[in-house]
Amino acid sequence: MRKKKKNNRLFTLGIVIFCFISFLNTYKEFKEHLLKSSGVDTVLDESNEISLEEVSLKRVVDGDTLIVTNSDGEDLRVRLIGIDTSESVHPDESKNTLDGDIASEYTKSLLEVGQILYLEYDVEQMDVYNRTLAYVWLTNYDVDSNNIESISNHMLNAKLVADGYAVAKRFAPNVKYAEIFENLEK
Repeated sequence: MRKKKKNNRLFTLGIVIFCFISFLNTYKEFKEHLLKSSGVDTVLDESNEISLEEVSLKRVVDGDTLIVTNSDGEDLRVRLIGIDTSESVHPDESKNTLDGDIASEYTKSLLEVGQILYLEYDVEQMDVYNRTLAYVWLTNYDVDSNNIESISNHMLNAKLVADGYAVAKRFAPNVKYAEIFENLEK
């Protein structure tokens, strides 16, 4: 009788594991289908599962905001996730600071109009101001999303923090690289 119960438990456990693996495969296929059907051109780096959207820089608004053009020719106002720079173009001019101007000029010095950039999204893709929220990668190859040095060299958000022009700032639920940004700030 005990052997039968043990076999039943093992059989049930096997079914649960099978169902879980099937669910994961179905979820991955569903996610890929959603990305393809959304019209977003994506590049999937199989080694670290980063999905990137290729865009072209139209202009730098300030230290942490860009205007880019996507593959459909649409302009997107992109707010860099996980960082904050001082204001430089706020409508209330009393909020604009010299530090904001310096951060904005530094961001402009790193980028060129027409440059190809790569957007990585987190949990939320838009903020309350209808800006696209993204991590902005300067390259889409040889990037190790688990290596702090690789990130600080290839991701604009991280580079601004590492170079002292931005501060790390958590904006939940978009916190994929929050710990890395905080470590770069030290």
